[in-house]
Amino acid sequence: MSINTLPSLPQNDSLEVKNKRIFQLSLARTKYNYMTSYIEGVPLSADVPSGEEFSLKYKEAALLVFLKLAENFQKNVIELLEKELKGDVDTDIFAEILENYTTLEKEMSIVHPQKDIKHLKSFMHSLSKLPVAIEDALNLPKDLAKMMLGIEAVIEEVKSEGPTALLKSTLYDLLNNNGKRDYLNATAIQDYRDLYQSFEVPPLTVSIKNLPWMESDKEPYQQDWFFGYLQTAGFNTTNLLAVSTDNSQSNKAILLSSLHKKMPLTDKILQSVLGDSSVDLKAAVAEKRLYVCDYTMLINKKSNVLHGKQRYVTAPIAVFYWSNTSAEGFPQTDGYMRPIAIQLDQQYDPITTPIFTPNDCSDSNDENGLKWQVAKQTVNICSAIQHENVAHLGACHLILDTIIIAANRELSEQHPLLTLLKPHFRFTLNINNDALHNLIIPGGVTACDVGLTPESSFEMIAQARKAWNWDEQSPEQIFKSRGVDVDCLPAFEFRDDTLLLWQAIKKFVREYLTVYYQNDEKLVANDTELQAFISALVSPKYANFQGLNGLTATGNKEQPYKIDNFDYLVEVISHIIYIAGPQHASVNYTQYPLMSFAPSVTGCIYREPPGKNSILNKPDDLLAWCPPLDIALYTLSFEYLLSGIQYDVFGKYNEDPRIPYFKDPKIEEAVVDFQCQLASIEIEICKRNKTRAIPYTFQLPSLIPNSTSI
Repeated sequence: MSINTLPSLPQNDSLEVKNKRIFQLSLARTKYNYMTSYIEGVPLSADVPSGEEFSLKYKEAALLVFLKLAENFQKNVIELLEKELKGDVDTDIFAEILENYTTLEKEMSIVHPQKDIKHLKSFMHSLSKLPVAIEDALNLPKDLAKMMLGIEAVIEEVKSEGPTALLKSTLYDLLNNNGKRDYLNATAIQDYRDLYQSFEVPPLTVSIKNLPWMESDKEPYQQDWFFGYLQTAGFNTTNLLAVSTDNSQSNKAILLSSLHKKMPLTDKILQSVLGDSSVDLKAAVAEKRLYVCDYTMLINKKSNVLHGKQRYVTAPIAVFYWSNTSAEGFPQTDGYMRPIAIQLDQQYDPITTPIFTPNDCSDSNDENGLKWQVAKQTVNICSAIQHENVAHLGACHLILDTIIIAANRELSEQHPLLTLLKPHFRFTLNINNDALHNLIIPGGVTACDVGLTPESSFEMIAQARKAWNWDEQSPEQIFKSRGVDVDCLPAFEFRDDTLLLWQAIKKFVREYLTVYYQNDEKLVANDTELQAFISALVSPKYANFQGLNGLTATGNKEQPYKIDNFDYLVEVISHIIYIAGPQHASVNYTQYPLMSFAPSVTGCIYREPPGKNSILNKPDDLLAWCPPLDIALYTLSFEYLLSGIQYDVFGKYNEDPRIPYFKDPKIEEAVVDFQCQLASIEIEICKRNKTRAIPYTFQLPSLIPNSTSI
């Protein structure tokens, strides 16, 4: 094998090879370009360069997931038809409808679209026999026919465009009933459970086993332990902050004095909820037991009207106490996060914005605890809004988008860094481009499922990108700055598992880079392609990242910063791999398990937050805050698809394990060590899960792909 086919640093190459690298990069810059006009302040890839598209194998995997999703969608449609029309339609006609639907269901196969279309037409022909009077009166049959007809179009779009063809407003358009949507309003919680009828695995939220320590009169998702557990092992673990008296050690922690200005939490409330008169707020803070989720990012954000129904957004504050004493209804573990109080906006008002507690000790007129249930659901919804816009889309997909463009413009194909990073970039530009054109557009997923106006969503993404600080976002630093590191919070499932992965990544990256840079600062400093990559990352004209504090100022206007520290290079490259793999997995693959059951978590609020004078008499009153069944079906379909596709496995770089991805034999030992360490981490997490309230599986290496590919 010629040495020139192996990765190399540019300064080590002959003049001929250097010139070839320069020419190759000049071509790459015609393919990889930035776009800054889509979301202000968020540079993105202008398009999907050739070579970055989904592979046939990827599309096949997506189609298999879509097939299950389509089956579930069809079953829900036919059951809706049966519920609304049975008894009003001639029995023979209805039997024909059911027969044709059964054939459609049994024969449905993505591989044979022409046969699918034939069965769809037969089904729709039987629908057309329904009496005109009923069609006019209920406006149902033609909509249902439209739903089924639309599946034909969706199949074709998914085949040609990839999975996000399903994620745009297709299902929403099919389910739209010209504003006459009463028949899609849920009448019981069971209506939402019924939406999962064809899925082999129900979401985790509704399949948690009842254990002896749990409350017997509530579903697990309604219980306080589960609400606390979501903060450290849920779909969005990015919002939990320590409450402190100063933020010298944790600059993102919230001061107790600042909390009191917005939310007049008292010692009496804390003591009443805990049933312990010896505890007070100052002691709780001093002992590092008081934590908060404060949704300030939703201040002044606006919600939208969808088909005549106003939706709402608020900026709640939820306070938690880390307890290590046994309590009824909480896990029998070494400790747990216990919810204390919730205020559903930033400024307290005893009538319109009271403090809600589990035991109604705050004079909020909530003797039956139903307002407390609404308060928890509202916090979950706000967490979901922040999750979809910031923690998931912004902090993973769009951060990587810019990095990938910079890397391909400045690192030649022969550079060892690009060789290392390519598997962690796989399909990201394609999925991001599809998201930009199908998801965060008027009428797309964001406008339909996430109850903000598109303008407010864009504003949220841009604000988060502006505040994103490279070094502060590293796994070790982010937990410290929030006051939830291991020295403060004894157990935090996501943190504890993800730090194992972070250390393994850094060890592997160090071993890999040592092969080429030999831990030599001069080799780092003299790598012209690396320096150009770093310049692109920090340049206001390009990626415009802030907070790479390990760089050295040069005094050169053309290239104001350089990287000349090997250890810092390890940190930067490790961070990129971490975002692409473990970080994205923690927010993506939690969506179907923990975000798809509307009575627990959804993306929009359908009623104003309750106040002291609000009256809730029975559990079914909670349905007023839940979305219509079509939106719930659309949301769970979206989340089932996103959580159902995993193209590859973290740390395994080639589809055929007998053919190594890395062609340089000097890398083989580092790759084997990395894979062995990941296997050990898998075992360790499985051991930890045996003693947790419920297993946390979202950082198991086997369930993490290499790249942000969905």
